Order: sequence, then structure tokens, then C-alpha cells
Amino acid sequence: MSKAWYLVHCKPRQEARAQENLENQSINGFLPVISIEKVVRGKRQSVTEPLFPGYLFVELATDGTHWSKIRSTRGIRDFVRFGGIPGKVSADLVHELQAVDKEFVTNVDEQTPKTGDKVRITAGPFRDLEGVFQIPDGEKRSIVLLNLMGKLTKLEVMNSDIEKA
Repeated sequence: MSKAWYLVHCKPRQEARAQENLENQSINGFLPVISIEKVVRGKRQSVTEPLFPGYLFVELATDGTHWSKIRSTRGIRDFVRFGGIPGKVSADLVHELQAVDKEFVTNVDEQTPKTGDKVRITAGPFRDLEGVFQIPDGEKRSIVLLNLMGKLTKLEVMNSDIEKA
């Protein structure tokens, strides 16, 4: 019995629910995720979200067994179809995504400065000065402490204009 990977369309924000229900039916599914920092209720938090919102990869037998289960699985709408035929996804692509999945999640967190980290300002009038990252100030800015003329000064800087030193 040969198997192939297919792409299914999920109901809004129900990808994890769909994957859990597939696992309960002994069907292999894969949901690639990414860890990003977002401002939630005024606080910056690390959140895990689907890399492809609304979609899930499913491995099924090519002879059509278990296909009827997919449409009745909670959280799933239907297969992604091309000309009425469910489209196959390259197994190599899915394996690459599975291999990169864990690595990608950890790399995002390493580049984001945390309280107390030394940072360098990369643009603007304070370019090339080093300071200490204090706190994020919303989604696009952060507060950095700079030592200017012997006095610690708080400076609001765009997140794109700072990097870890």
C-alpha cells in the first residue's frame, strides 16, 4: 500500500484541533509551527503559531482508504483540490519542513534581545552606541538604557534599529 502527502484546508484557527483528531483516528498529520514574539494584552510574549495558517499536511494511502474520514474530522473543511482532484504534496518537501521545523523555532528566540542584554544601535543619531536592553515598548519599539555623559538615559528605539552586541 503506497502512501502520499496531501494538503487539507482547516477551519479558522482549528489546525491543532484537526491534527489532534487525526491522531485519534491513527492518521499521520503534520502541522509546521513557528515561534514568534507578539504583543498580547500589552505584553510581549513568545507565541507558537502555524507556519501555514489554515492548512495541514496529511499522509494517506493513495488507494482512497480513510479519505472519507478526513471530511468528517472536526476542524477540517476539505482537501485542497486542483480540478476536483486532491493535490499531492512532495514527500521531500514535507520531510524538509519536518527537519527545519524544530531548528526554525529555536533560531527566532536567539535573535530577540531580552532584559539586561547588551545591544548596539544600528541607525539614527545614536548609531554604533551600545546600551542595555531594558523592556519592549509595544510591538515596534523598545527602551534601551544608554550611558550619555556619565548619566543613564532611557531611549526609545525602533526594534529594527537594534541588534544584540
